Parts: sequence; C-alpha cells; structure tokens
Amino acid sequence: IDWKTEGLERSNPTYYIFNKIFEKFKLPEPAPETLPSVEALQLKEKEKTKEEKKEEVPKDTAVEDDDDDDMEKDDSNKISRKKLRKMNRLTVAELKQLVARPELVEMHDVTARDPRLLLNLKATRNTVQVPRHWCFKRKYLQGKRGIEKPPFDLPEFIKKTGIMEMRETVQNQEGQKTLKAQMRERVRPKLGKMDIDYQKLHDAFFRWQTKPKTTIHGDLYYEGKEFETKLREKKTGKNQRRTENCARNAHQY
Repeated sequence: IDWKTEGLERSNPTYYIFNKIFEKFKLPEPAPETLPSVEALQLKEKEKTKEEKKEEVPKDTAVEDDDDDDMEKDDSNKISRKKLRKMNRLTVAELKQLVARPELVEMHDVTARDPRLLLNLKATRNTVQVPRHWCFKRKYLQGKRGIEKPPFDLPEFIKKTGIMEMRETVQNQEGQKTLKAQMRERVRPKLGKMDIDYQKLHDAFFRWQTKPKTTIHGDLYYEGKEFETKLREKKTGKNQRRTENCARNAHQY
C-alpha cells in the first residue's frame, strides 16, 4: 500500500504557518531502484541455502528415527550375557560323563567357572567340603534359637579333686557375711581360700585325665547333628530276645 500525504493549497492563509510542520511529518519518498551489488547477491544465496537446509532437517531426523528403530531391533535380536552363559553351560549328565567320580557331582557344580577343576579338587584325597549352609537362605543355626543351652559340666577327672565342694563352702561363707565385710574384702581380698593338694592336681591332669570326644578329619558340624543316633555306640545282640518274642507273637496272630 502506498501512502500519499495531502498538501495544503497556497491560497490558504494558514499555508505559510503550517508548511514547516507538514514537511517534518512527510513520508520519505522511495529511492529509485538500483542494480543489486555482488555482496547483496551473495547474501541472498546464503539465505537461500540456509532455508534449503532447514527444509531438509526433518527428513534427516526421520532417517535417524528409522536408524534408531533398526538399532533397537538389532539389540532385541542380540542375546544377553546371562543367556549366553546358560546356553554354554554343561548339564549335570554331561559333567558326570566327563568326571572320574560322578557320584560327587551336585546340581550347583555346573554353575562354577571351571566345573572340571572343581570336581578334580573334590575327588582328591583328604579334601574337606564347603559346609552345607552356604546355599541355605536362612541364617546359620537359626533353628536353635529357642533351645536352652545346658550349663557347662566339669569333666570327671577335675571333679575328683574336690574343687566343687570347696567352692560351695566358700560361697556359703560369703553369703553369711555382712555388706560391710564384703566391701572390705573387695578392697583387700584374702588369698589362699581354696588350697588344693598339688598331688591331687597332678594326678587329675597327668593320671586320670581323659581325652574329649573329637570329630574325624572332614566331619563338619551341621544343624541337628547332636540329635542323630550314633550307630557306632549301638551294638548288635542287645535286643535279640525282645525281637524274637515279637516275631513269635506276630506269627501266632
């Protein structure tokens, strides 16, 4: 739209008064068209190239999206390390065929890094196995929580010295004392209350001492082992008459 300013007629008496003011508010006339310079042409070309690049950007993004989809498909087709390990893992039957002593193979031996080496170590002489509770989910000795422990019992060869009777007499004497005397003994304790004959002590530890029961090499403790029946202590022939009577009565009926 071209705007044109209306001019005042010179015959108007106020022309000369407002002429200067109207000239200040006049719109500038457009300059005559000139030929474009080389720099202007270069700028126009740069602007065109920029616009073309902007138009091409969404196409590239679409291509990138397609590439990402292809990559995701490739990742989905790939197998994870965990699955690869399971695929390359030996079965229990295969491992038993490869080992010299198949009776030692357990179900969790297959998951070892080198199962053959593990079975070789198990088969060697005087090897102690890992305790069974390593693979249990509950804590070790959790089932013995409610069971009360029996008090410690002195062995027989120490009881023969008579130290238990001497301790009882000393404890009875201390119980009869007043609080003041007990506090005095704490500050200044008296020594030599329980004098045992050294010959008795010598005989107890060097003549009458018995060895405690110990387990064999490799015989590990497990929960509930003390409640099991020990077959070594049982001897044949003790209940022979009773069993014979039961058998006779069974045949009669």
